[in-house]
Amino acid sequence: MYQIYILIIILFLLLFTGVPIARVIWVPTRRKDYERIAELADLQPNVTFYDLGSGSGELLFYLSSKYRIKCVGVEISPLLYLYSKIKSLFYKNVIIKYGNLFNHNISEAGMIYIFLLPKLYPKLKNKIINEAPENSKIILSCWPFDAVNPSQINKMNNKITYYLYKKVALL
Repeated sequence: MYQIYILIIILFLLLFTGVPIARVIWVPTRRKDYERIAELADLQPNVTFYDLGSGSGELLFYLSSKYRIKCVGVEISPLLYLYSKIKSLFYKNVIIKYGNLFNHNISEAGMIYIFLLPKLYPKLKNKIINEAPENSKIILSCWPFDAVNPSQINKMNNKITYYLYKKVALL
């Protein structure tokens, strides 16, 4: 009988963490870094900020409130999606989408934030090149793109490094 309970618990964890689908664990962007990201992004009032792999969406809620910009998050974990989707009901400028980020169009993204593993970067680069507007900018957390020079790097001692790219540099 206890084997059924263990199986149910394992299935629940696999379903609601998104790990078998995404093969990425959730590591949230630190709240202390939100302003560093905003400064690096040089956010303008009419920009649409996309967070690919948005997790709980906290960065989006912060930026939407402070900078009055439109924010869009894409999350594959059902549990994190539900949390951020419910919270987004109280933020008129935040849209949360569910599913694999490669299945969502990013043609409105003026700024794209990515905190994912580098193994996804080649496919992400192609998606950005094919879908993002020509003047869009990209911020990568922790790891830079291979063989592409960032236009700006925000590095602090014992802190996460952020890399800013312009789409034209990826071409």
